[in-house]
Amino acid sequence: MGGENGLTPFYDVAKKMMGVETNPKVWEADELLRDTATEMGFGQTFKHTPAGVFFGEAGKTVSDPYFGGEGPDRTGCNYCGGCMVGCRYNAKNTLDKNYLYFAEKLGAQVIPETTVVHIKPLSADGSEGYEIHTRSTTGLFGFPKRVFRTKGVVLSAGVLGTLKLLLKHSQKGWLPGLSPRLGDVVRTNSESLIGVSSLDRSHDFSRGIAITSSVYPDADTHIEPVRYPKGSDAMNFLAAPVLVDGGGKVPRQIRFLLGILRHPIRAIRMLIPFGFAKRSIILLVMQSTDNYIRIQRKRRWFWPFTKSLTSSQEHHQKIPTFIPIANEFARRMANRMGGVARSTVNEVMLDIPSTAHVLGGACISSSPEEGVV
Repeated sequence: MGGENGLTPFYDVAKKMMGVETNPKVWEADELLRDTATEMGFGQTFKHTPAGVFFGEAGKTVSDPYFGGEGPDRTGCNYCGGCMVGCRYNAKNTLDKNYLYFAEKLGAQVIPETTVVHIKPLSADGSEGYEIHTRSTTGLFGFPKRVFRTKGVVLSAGVLGTLKLLLKHSQKGWLPGLSPRLGDVVRTNSESLIGVSSLDRSHDFSRGIAITSSVYPDADTHIEPVRYPKGSDAMNFLAAPVLVDGGGKVPRQIRFLLGILRHPIRAIRMLIPFGFAKRSIILLVMQSTDNYIRIQRKRRWFWPFTKSLTSSQEHHQKIPTFIPIANEFARRMANRMGGVARSTVNEVMLDIPSTAHVLGGACISSSPEEGVV
């Protein structure tokens, strides 16, 4: 598709449709991020993030500010921190306010709460169209179930939704023309998620939009502070009570236990979820290194009754489960705020990274032997 130069015009269109603006405000978490970066020698890289949010005047509803009045009304952001759990104040530029809004306005029918379970070609090559079998996502036992006929299908269910559907079709022979490369070259942002929780409950890191700023330790790495709104404390159960480095000869699980034994009272305090969102900063550390995984559909040993998606690292350069600069940054920020740096549970117990950004699996290429589209 022409690489970066070929994609840039489409990014520009998407930014216009999503109403992307630069975050105008910084908060206590951003100041900690900037001060920690300055301490480590890259404070000059501090930036406010671009975001698809209507900033306007907090709490004030105005007529569509993006599409010449053709779109829906918007309300100025009040910086409650609730972007990640769903904006309740009409400030976040979600798809129902732009792409889907105009699709319906121009005559498209959007059928919500419906899951596609089977795509059936009406001829061997699909030239005569397809039957789309669906079930209700929210109805009892999947009812009502409906069948649609169409001349063509554009499948856009995200990486996991698309692969779940197409891998099932490939294994059952329902779409025999699918490339064997389906599920290959699935990329992430090579990220690490690290919590930093204050022991002082007077702090409030929940104010602001979900991600407000970033810093760049090196050419391949950048760090952002992520927040959830006050009261969204269930995320605490995904965070270990201590920060554990990877690598070396001692298993990470052993180091995890030793870390708890060194500070048992503090570890117990970290397990108490109440107030987590208010007193914690989640550091999202991402890298632009070249690595990928493969996603397959198979039975898992802990639930052999049905097949589900699973990943494997088959590339020579594996996605990291430990980013040294990320842990160092988290420790320094924790010292600065008088708090505790914390790994995610899956990293310390399973030595498996997590991601908020999954891409690929149905790559564009010139032949079925090299890609899917």
